[in-house]
Amino acid sequence: MRSSRSFSLRQNALIASMVLPAILLVVASVAQEQAPEKPLTAKEKFKNIKVLKNLPADDLIPVMRKWNAALGVKCDFCHVINPDHTGFDKDDKPQKGAARKMVQMTMDINKRHKVVEKKVTCNTCHKGHAEPEN
Repeated sequence: MRSSRSFSLRQNALIASMVLPAILLVVASVAQEQAPEKPLTAKEKFKNIKVLKNLPADDLIPVMRKWNAALGVKCDFCHVINPDHTGFDKDDKPQKGAARKMVQMTMDINKRHKVVEKKVTCNTCHKGHAEPEN
């Protein structure tokens, strides 16, 4: 009886030594799949991002569309757009440099002046026009 008990213990140990690592691998892979992935930043996904570097990449185009509406312009106002839909990264147009300065100014105002309660946007001055109205 002792030898069959010993065999049974060895058999259980052998089974456990084969099954336990497999279970751990499954648990680890499930945990890894459920771990939220860090989204790419605009700087990681797009070329020549200088101001909105830490913005989630998926938010860049919606932000640009809001700026289009606030300024009453289309993408080609600031960006070079080639027929093959490339060129957005080029700095050929002075409006792009001006836009970067204005975005930085807006961010600085919102950061430094609590009285505005982080509500200053392009639309605050532009109100749908490329040039701010007096």
